[in-house]
Amino acid sequence: MSTPNKKTNKEAPVSVKGMRDFIDEQYYLYQGFFEKAQEIAVYYGFKPIKTPIVEFKDVYTAGVGEGTDIVDKEMYNFKTKGGDELALRPEGTAGAMRAYIEHGMQSLPQPVMLYYYGPFFRHDNPQRGRYRELHQFGLEIMGTEKSIADALIIKTTIAILEEVGAKNLVVDINSIGDKESRPAYVKELVNYYKKHLSELGAIDKDRLKTNPLRILDSKDPKTILVNEGAPDAVSFLTGDSKKHFKQVLEYLEEMGVPYRINKNLVRGLSYYTHTVFEIIEIPEDEGLPPLTIAGGGRYDYLARMLGSKKDVPSMGVGIGVD
Repeated sequence: MSTPNKKTNKEAPVSVKGMRDFIDEQYYLYQGFFEKAQEIAVYYGFKPIKTPIVEFKDVYTAGVGEGTDIVDKEMYNFKTKGGDELALRPEGTAGAMRAYIEHGMQSLPQPVMLYYYGPFFRHDNPQRGRYRELHQFGLEIMGTEKSIADALIIKTTIAILEEVGAKNLVVDINSIGDKESRPAYVKELVNYYKKHLSELGAIDKDRLKTNPLRILDSKDPKTILVNEGAPDAVSFLTGDSKKHFKQVLEYLEEMGVPYRINKNLVRGLSYYTHTVFEIIEIPEDEGLPPLTIAGGGRYDYLARMLGSKKDVPSMGVGIGVD
């Protein structure tokens, strides 16, 4: 005797929160962006690289840094049946540097200039222009400490964004110094925040113990007010760091790239040194907030953080495509 069909209340399948499908015209728009970005990157001397979506977790805990939001809160981690701890890539620079080291690119003529694009993954709160599967176009110049590399990354990024129709772009830039200048600045910053401890939000109080520089990047309204009076990194730069930053700004001026110095700009990753920057688009609709569509900086010590015996001074950027 056959069993009568039972009705089920099974819901229709939907995409995971923060992920989305690209269909027809939207797909072609994405592909069009990457094609134009590639053309400009190649014009400026960059060559392609494609790294895996999955890396060993240590690439990010060692490189991006524990105590950062990306590693502590946003990274998709999992363990294989064999016991390997892996992660979906949350950003592109650490994987590119891992590839540089693994494939002996230090033996090539320096600098090595790379571009890449594809999906990255962060388990954060989806909002306007932000998704858990995000798409980026990245540029890296590896193997040179020259300040012209910093300016070239910014210039190339602006060229890409303008080519795809971005308008009203603003470059925010700062220098957070090197390992010689950083300790004195961090000490002064911690002393300042301790005097204003009651005015900080709970998350920023925790950051004071683990990663004080991240407080400068806080979105908490109370902390933003406190940050207006915070000491700035530029005042603590060593002579070499001051010279480097001055040269970067001079190159930008020669290239016709307008900028504004933002003393509270630090970026959220532990590997950054010297120059950090963001490129912001100011919407024509005054009711919409400014949107950061690209950001990056110099990372002179990342290679050693990943296990290299030598530092590989480098500069890079990630351009958001969403």
